[in-house]
Amino acid sequence: MLSVLEEVLRSLPAMLDEPSAWDSLIVNRRKPITYRVFRYLQDGLRVSLHRFDPCACHEAYPHPHPWPGAFTLLDGSYRMWVGFTPDLVSREPITVTETVLTAGSRYEITEPRTWHSVTPLEECWTVMVNGAPWKEQAHQRAPTTTGKDLDKMPPDELVAHLAKFKELLES
Repeated sequence: MLSVLEEVLRSLPAMLDEPSAWDSLIVNRRKPITYRVFRYLQDGLRVSLHRFDPCACHEAYPHPHPWPGAFTLLDGSYRMWVGFTPDLVSREPITVTETVLTAGSRYEITEPRTWHSVTPLEECWTVMVNGAPWKEQAHQRAPTTTGKDLDKMPPDELVAHLAKFKELLES
């Protein structure tokens, strides 16, 4: 997934000039509060541009993902906890590591039993590329935003979000 992320990052600046091709969600029912602007690409890929608000460690939401993904932190820093379950139903992951990631950090999640949480230490701006849902069953605890009736950004905020990413990618 990291090689896919690299390809997307090369073509991303041109995509940012098309606000009508992007959708948005404000994920504010858990922390960190996440402002997500996203669009779908070829082969079932999705690119998401996140801004995370800071939160406390105990507030960060530990979760597995329903698909493989790769991530890069463009600005800010966050503490990341990583865990793992022995199966796709366990609710209590075993801690694997905790680390602080800073601008320029990149990582991937390519196993459905991997969990993580991010605790932004300051406002953070990240790019996430995810593939189609796992071919085998995803973890039963993998959250989705489908059907959650989340707010969307007003058009002017979406445009400003894209402009911030363009600025970060060009610096």
